[in-house]
Amino acid sequence: MKVLVLGREEDSLDYLRYCGSQGIEAVFAEPPSLAGIDREAWQETVAAQVGDAVELHLFDDIVSFRDGYQIHTDLLRRHRGWPSRDLDAVNCLTDKSLFKAHPAVRDDVARHIEMAPGTDPREALGRVEEALGFPVVLKPSNGFYSAGVVRVDRPEDFRKAFVSVKRVCGLLRDSRGPSQIIAERYLDGDEVMVDGFVVDGTVTCLLFHRKLPRLTGLPSFHETGCVTQPFDESKGREFQQMLERVIGGVGLDNSAFNAEFRYDGAGRLHILECAPRISGGGASVQNLLRICTGLDAYGIQHRLGREPVALVPTRQSAALEYDFCAARNGHLTRLEDTVALLRELSADTILQYRENGQFVFAPPLNVQTVLTAYFACETSRSAVELLDLVQQKCVIETTGTPQG
Repeated sequence: MKVLVLGREEDSLDYLRYCGSQGIEAVFAEPPSLAGIDREAWQETVAAQVGDAVELHLFDDIVSFRDGYQIHTDLLRRHRGWPSRDLDAVNCLTDKSLFKAHPAVRDDVARHIEMAPGTDPREALGRVEEALGFPVVLKPSNGFYSAGVVRVDRPEDFRKAFVSVKRVCGLLRDSRGPSQIIAERYLDGDEVMVDGFVVDGTVTCLLFHRKLPRLTGLPSFHETGCVTQPFDESKGREFQQMLERVIGGVGLDNSAFNAEFRYDGAGRLHILECAPRISGGGASVQNLLRICTGLDAYGIQHRLGREPVALVPTRQSAALEYDFCAARNGHLTRLEDTVALLRELSADTILQYRENGQFVFAPPLNVQTVLTAYFACETSRSAVELLDLVQQKCVIETTGTPQG
């Protein structure tokens, strides 16, 4: 089997490891930006430019684990005559502005407004105070990985936060096109995620995640831990029903999904986003689904829309994902010490994306993780206890100068 992966090889370490174990040949390519191109010309443009880099007819499948390349994936699948997802559905689910405005979604999202990045911060502050009040969350409309997502508690902190999000919009422009800045009322309840697949119109939830630590009072939204269990239908009816409304209403089918939710102070559930892909660059769901249920997310992805897929768990377990980022901007140092500690703690899988000496941003400007570790746990309680231990013992160190 030969698979074209839209994205960068260095972002797909886990999928490469999987391909090696399954005898799959993976080839990587980065498609062109669709910004400024008429929609009628999207398929022709993408097929021509990607076709200049690789021979499309040689591939058995085309995948991507990046939000920004989901449309490209389906355009190329259509070009090959393969089953593909509805482009409007994919476009809606990869753009926060379109998502929040969709009739199937708008009643279940937090109150919000949108502003152009070029808006004067004083004008933007006035609009936020009039429409929302404080606290609020600012975010790019086409961001990912919590990049640029900032909580603002007071009017005097607004300008700095607005400029920070504007900067991230600029960083994302080349790869994801222009965006708006979304300001939404901050919801102070717990944040959770649900992963699963929609197959032939049936929404199947498979994983339930709690994002930790709870970010009360913190300025950014980069949670480091994720405690995961198999989705419990008896306890998760509210999530199941909302996802059936949203996914069915938007028109997504034969696709993975990753949905994020948060409760407000009154206990009402709101949906934050619903991405049409395997989450965490593929690695998160692949490892967590394997540990918790015994299922193979990558294998399911390759069969969607082509052949029947079995979504019945073969085991029930808990898991912990820990996502490492730097506390301060700087050049990475002593990563090997952190990796050694994770091995001592019996990590199931360790994925190292960056090397010593490389410069990294701290949240909220980071758009990539440094290191991710996955642990198999007997219960969710033991996963939370392990999270506390990892936080105490393992850190990402940076220095102001590159390490030789």
